[in-house]
Amino acid sequence: MSNDILRADPRLRRIVGIVVASVAVLGVVVLFAFSRWLGDATIDMHPAELVPRMRSLIGVTLTGCAICLAALAMHAARSARRTLEMRQWPAPGVRVIRDTPMRRGDAAVRIARQLQVVSGVLVVLAVATGFVSWRLFALT
Repeated sequence: MSNDILRADPRLRRIVGIVVASVAVLGVVVLFAFSRWLGDATIDMHPAELVPRMRSLIGVTLTGCAICLAALAMHAARSARRTLEMRQWPAPGVRVIRDTPMRRGDAAVRIARQLQVVSGVLVVLAVATGFVSWRLFALT
């Protein structure tokens, strides 16, 4: 392992910080808005109507989660493939948000193998989440 350090990109760090903060605020706003809408929309609903509606809403949410898990699995697999090809972590041309030690050779291959395992687990979770979503839609 060498002592090379890939320096952080300050512009990328700012952009990531702004995006993460914006998504967090948006998530809180959506959560409160959805909670209020759900309370207003279901207050007078009979349980026989409410259960199928909740199943379909949970199904939509799970479908979104499955898509996000699949996208994350694809990213991890792509990163692992590039790392194995180049035998370097982070792969050449990648910008980072914090100073990152460069790993080459066997150390990079170990990271790539870990990413492949993570990718596999994420695919299994995405498929399982998609299956549960499909079953919820089939029940309604």
